[in-house]
Amino acid sequence: MITVKRLMDFIEKGTNNKISGKYNHDLIIDEVLFLDDDKPLSRSALYLTTQIEKALLIKEDNVLVVVDTTKENVQVLQLETRKSIDEIYKVICKFMFKEYKLYEKKCNIYNELYNSDDINKILNISEAYLNNPIFILDTSYHIISRSDLASSITSSIDKYNDESYLVIDIINIMKKDKCIDNIYNSSTAFFHFSDQNLIFCGVRINNITISYICVLKEYRDFIEEDLELTNTLAQTISLQMQRDNLFINSSGLEEEYYLMDLLMNRIENLEYIEKRLQNIDFKLNKNILLIVIPFYQIYQNYRHNFALNQLINDVKKIFGNCISAYYEDKIIFMISKEEDEVISENTKENFLDFLKLNNLMAGISFIFENPSETPKFYSQAMYALELSEKLNIKGHMFYFEDYLEYYLFFANQNTDKNSKRIELDLLIHPLINKLLESDKKKNTELLKTLRTYLENNRNANNTAKKLNIHCSTFFYRYHKIEGLLNISLNDSDILFKLELSLKILKYKKHR
Repeated sequence: MITVKRLMDFIEKGTNNKISGKYNHDLIIDEVLFLDDDKPLSRSALYLTTQIEKALLIKEDNVLVVVDTTKENVQVLQLETRKSIDEIYKVICKFMFKEYKLYEKKCNIYNELYNSDDINKILNISEAYLNNPIFILDTSYHIISRSDLASSITSSIDKYNDESYLVIDIINIMKKDKCIDNIYNSSTAFFHFSDQNLIFCGVRINNITISYICVLKEYRDFIEEDLELTNTLAQTISLQMQRDNLFINSSGLEEEYYLMDLLMNRIENLEYIEKRLQNIDFKLNKNILLIVIPFYQIYQNYRHNFALNQLINDVKKIFGNCISAYYEDKIIFMISKEEDEVISENTKENFLDFLKLNNLMAGISFIFENPSETPKFYSQAMYALELSEKLNIKGHMFYFEDYLEYYLFFANQNTDKNSKRIELDLLIHPLINKLLESDKKKNTELLKTLRTYLENNRNANNTAKKLNIHCSTFFYRYHKIEGLLNISLNDSDILFKLELSLKILKYKKHR
């Protein structure tokens, strides 16, 4: 399907000459003919003539006058060129033949792709036309799929848990070349010339780039029509992804893919996780927290659910350094801070006001340090929500640490093999782990002192005797524990939580 506009653009560009006059841009042209007085005109043909007078008499906008010099103030379509009308005719015919062959290829691709039921088949069909390896990546540089020729390429690719990713060095080159910016900003395929020739094209759903195609020049040189074929592939991949619901729960934000990798336990290598997270505007600090907010979206597709979009943006403003994802009808936030208090009192108040205003609930995990353990702490936040509902507890913020003993009861009664059990190590309160870490670094006995204090019913004299230390030494340690953990040892609620964790440690040691 060739429009007059496309044809005129080609003539002007391809012949390096000038087009003037008005015409119907959207008129479809099937053939090119010389203007003949004896034959009626067809609206689907472009007619060539050297006589402006004839064109003026006919007054049709699909007549092109080929002239040496254009006549101004004459409302007829003119091509100013030094080529003869026969030469222009041949140039146009050649272009139209090429366009029809391309159109035929695109139709064949569409027909074959329409009957395919997965992305891998679609890539292999397209590969037969492009004759080069094809990759599909999400915006976190994770390889979603690749064609048969691409499967044999191992350079520049890291593998973790059977998942493939671009190596960090290649990502840095792409960022330096502003390649990803071009993918986001361009609605069509383009050539990218770096160390090797590449074609890139974003795959878009509702004008949001959710992944992109990369074609690598490996077996033959690229030609201009490869861009059109890649555009066709991108449109088909977009339809297939929507048909398979692959990205219904996706925000289209590149950060989401990084969090999804962690939630789905795709990567266990901590060093590689940290390197990948450096690619986005999120700093992985010492302390990490997960917050889960149930939210059933009204629309099938995230991008039409403006309420969800607004909620995510509002929460990110409250917490600052965090990334988010929408997964299993829940908004998930990973927050990371260097401070032990990941959520300050002021932030907690603001977040609670937000939850009340929007009538939402949030499950909150323990603080943890290793991002590869994200799925386990996601389970903690989920159990906080589930147990608060079972216990009919009203509120908006539910911390897993407040439901630890109830989780132990629940886990003991629940024999469902599919239930995600939390390992005992991850049931130990972060403050106990902090004492353990401090004792190990400084060769102190703060944890032993706390445990002995609790075992002796919080009696200072008996604790000092049991530890064989002076009372003043005990109180020094007592206040050291309070300062280190930023708590009061007169707070019976926190002491109960710490005591429960100490019993879990004791059980682990003797089982």
